[in-house]
Amino acid sequence: MSDSVKKYHEMIEDREITPNIAKYIWLLDFEDGKIYRYNISALCNDENKWNPDIESCEAFLYGAGHNLQGCEWMVTSEDKPINNNLINYKTNTNNLG
Repeated sequence: MSDSVKKYHEMIEDREITPNIAKYIWLLDFEDGKIYRYNISALCNDENKWNPDIESCEAFLYGAGHNLQGCEWMVTSEDKPINNNLINYKTNTNNLG
């Protein structure tokens, strides 16, 4: 484990910082050209404290029917794109005006 990762975990244990709990998996599927957002907040709550690792996220996405060889994904607590110039994930249209 790297020093920075070790320090991060120590800071969480010492309650110096509070880690973000994952709420969404965003996926760019290059095979169908679509952006997907999966709400995983029911799985990532205070009761079960699941903050997904790579293997469980990949298993989830594979189960949702994605070929992970043609995708890029990330886990975040954000429910929508931060930059309004991005493609709207619901209508798949550009917001450039």
